[in-house]
Order: sequence, then C-alpha cells, then structure tokens
Amino acid sequence: MNKLFSEGFEIESNIIEEYGAVDISLVCDIPLFIDPLLIFNSSKDKYKELHDEIIKYFHFLARKAEKELSESEIKTWFTFKEVCNNWLGYSLEGNKGSALNMEFARILYKNIGFVLNNNDISKGKHAEKIMLLYDKSGRDKISDMTVNLIKGYLCEYTEKFAKTYLIDKNCKKIIVDKAGFNYDTETFFSNEYYLPFIINEKGKEEYILLTPKDMLREEEPSINKNDFVNSFDRVLNVIDNDVLRVQVDNYIQIAIAKYEEKMRREKKKPKEKEINKIKMKNFGDIAKENPILYDYYIKLKEQDAEEIQKECLKEVNEQLSKLIENAKSFCSIVKDLGYIANESISAKDESRERIKFFKHVIEDCDAYKNLYYNGKRIAKEDDLNRMFRFVWMNSKFKADFETNNGRGEADVVVSKGSDNQCVAEFKLASNTRGLKKVFEQAEIYCKANGCTEKIIVVFYFEEKEYENIQKWINENNLGKLVNQDIFLIDCRDDNKLSGSKL
Repeated sequence: MNKLFSEGFEIESNIIEEYGAVDISLVCDIPLFIDPLLIFNSSKDKYKELHDEIIKYFHFLARKAEKELSESEIKTWFTFKEVCNNWLGYSLEGNKGSALNMEFARILYKNIGFVLNNNDISKGKHAEKIMLLYDKSGRDKISDMTVNLIKGYLCEYTEKFAKTYLIDKNCKKIIVDKAGFNYDTETFFSNEYYLPFIINEKGKEEYILLTPKDMLREEEPSINKNDFVNSFDRVLNVIDNDVLRVQVDNYIQIAIAKYEEKMRREKKKPKEKEINKIKMKNFGDIAKENPILYDYYIKLKEQDAEEIQKECLKEVNEQLSKLIENAKSFCSIVKDLGYIANESISAKDESRERIKFFKHVIEDCDAYKNLYYNGKRIAKEDDLNRMFRFVWMNSKFKADFETNNGRGEADVVVSKGSDNQCVAEFKLASNTRGLKKVFEQAEIYCKANGCTEKIIVVFYFEEKEYENIQKWINENNLGKLVNQDIFLIDCRDDNKLSGSKL
C-alpha cells in the first residue's frame, strides 16, 4: 500500500529524520529534487568538497571538448543516466524515469566553456548553468546530473546509516557502478558499499540510496531558465556595466514600443500582461547574444542564498507532509473500509468500482481532509493520481500509472489481458482547458493502448468549480454519462458537516 523506507526496513521514521535524510516511499517517487545551489551555498565542509568535485569533472569535460570527440566519447563522458535508487522524481509507479541523453550531451559538449566562464561576476562556477541553454531542462534533469556526480557520497551517506541502524538481513555489500571518476585513467569506477536493498518488480536486487534533506527542494531549482527571464528587472538592476545595461534596456523598450504602436493602429489598449511577456521574451533573446547576463543572474542567486535555503526547507517539509503523512492517513481509512474485489467483471467495470470506492472514501469518510495541507488544497493532478494508487489493492487487474504507448502518458490504464482494457483520465475542475480536451486526449490514449473504453474523473474543490463542471456537462450533452463514464468527486472542505451538526 504505502510502504515507506521506515516501514520496509523496520525502523522508526524519526531516526531517519534525525539522521538528516528523507523517509522515502518504496512504491513511487517522491517529487523532491537535489538543487546543486544548496550544495554550493552550504556551510558544511563536505558539501563544499562535493561542489568542488562537480566543477572538477566539468573542467575535465572542458579539456576533452577542446578536441573533436567521437559520438561514443561524447556518450561516455557527457551523458548522465538516471540514478533511480534514491526514489526521487516524477514516477507515479516505481522509480524509473528518463535520463540526460545524447541531445543534452551534445549541448554540454558544445557549451562547456559557457558553463565554466563566469566572467568574474559570480563568486563560483555552477554546473547547472548549462540548463539555461537546454530547452528540456527541469528540476529532475538538474537533479539527475547532480546525483551522478555525487553518487559516491550518497553511497557513503547511506552506508553509514545502514551500518548504524539497519539489521543485516535488509542490507548487503553491493557493487555500485560509476561511484566515482579516475582522472588518471579517465574512466568511471565501481565501488563496493554496504547498502539496504529490495527485490524489484523484475525479481532482482536493487540497492537504495538515502538523500540528505538539506540538498532537496520541491520547486524548480534555484538556477533555472524560467526564473532567469522572470528576473529581468532584478538582473538589469545588478548590472554594473552601464553600457550593457542601457543596451539591454533599449532592446526591450524597442520591442514594447512596436507592440504599443500596433495596439494604437488597431485602436486597442495595450495589455500589461502582454508587455510583461514581451519583456521576458526579448530579455531571453538578447541574453543569447550577451551570455554575460546569465552570470549577473547567477550572482543574484548567490546573494539570495539564505532566503533560498529557508524556502527549500519549507518546500520539503510541506511536500513530505502532503505526500507521506496525508497518504498514511488516507491509507489507514482505505484499509479500515476494505474493498471487495470482483474478478469476473470487465476492466471498465472494475475501474468504475474502484473510482466509486475512491469517491466514497473522499466524500463520505473524511479522506478529503488529506487533500489539504495547513488549510491549503492540493491542486495538482499528480497528487490525486498518487492517492488513487492506494485504493488499488487485492486485484488481479493490472493498474499501470503514467503508461506511455507512443502518444503521451495516460493517467491510469487498467487491464487484464490485451483485449480487456480501460483508460482513466484525472482532471481538476479548475483546469478548464484540460476539460475541453479531455475526451480527445483519452481517445488518443485508448488508440495507443489498443482499447475503446475510457473513464473521466473530475475533482472539484469549490462551489464555483462544480458549477463550471455542470455547465460543461450541459453544453456538451454529457448528463447521461455521469456516474458511468464521467465521475465527479467533491473535495470541498466547506460543505461536509458532521452528523451532529446536520
């Protein structure tokens, strides 16, 4: 159901917390990610050594990039496989995700000099700077790259915990590949560690890595592409080169003037939102011609160190409470209620029954409370998808989450054989654009999975959202599908009075 590391390895959760690590889930990834700026900004000597080692490897890459490398050489040194053993990431089922492949490797190979040249503006050099040039960058990608480069430390960190607190039957000596890099032979080397392990879905032993909490955050990493363009005002203010500052500001103002002139010709009033978009786009465009702007941005991030650390700690605490404490409470309700499985029905009927049970648990059994944190609602579809996993037990039906058969990821594909399948899509009522396309989206997923059956589940948190759903149902003549192919789940916390108050 909701097996945490502490549950699987028979240890109190508070011991893991006191050690400074995160009590990870062994069912699906926790959406937390290593932010390399937290390692750079740390006052811990070991973290400073780790950051120096990361930059040392990037200097090695820079020396290699001075020569023309073959594709195999680029693949050897410039790609970074996902280290799934830390159970951090986006996967709703298991812990397998994507890696930084050859597309990223070629960008890094071509721009390694950009990463290491800080133009004497920022205090340090930052490996994650490359992500400012990589269109597919994201918190998982930066985290994957960093984990690869500090893998040996994470093994040592977990080994120390295992030797101190875990029993022998749950641990063993395991050879870990790419635990470090030998600069004399220019090769990655393996090392042996005493680590906790599980038997994975393929029946193989898989070691587990714990991660220090003070390296992690839930939101985008401190240095990221979107934040860069959103910080254009702050970056302009910190530029100490008057000529450059005027040049950048003038470039942006020309673009704004063109937009305002266009609006005058069309006799329309300029929109502040559009002007802001123009500022961000043109700031991003001129940065390509003046990459020194990225260094001023990174200087800002270094100055924000204390604020960033506080922000990250808050994010991690909220995420852990939301995904673990709330999930444990939710699972307790589900276990108490139980579910009677019927193996003779179709995949669609089984999906319906599970969704009805999910709806009952949330609406009638106070599980809606676990959709809130400190009075704030959980508004991400992923959170609800994760909770739906917990009502899927004691079944011979297979429930695959985030299945991608070529046309995108379906939320859930329920099956018992290839000719008995059903796709279930989850949507928030607040996601009005998503609702408009949900049937088309589900149809695409059905075709990709070779089935025709689909169910839509819509969650609403406010009366206004419920009214919008009803309007959507009426406008599209979908009334007859409610409680058959469409399920509405009431997650409100302002309309569920106790029996004594009714």
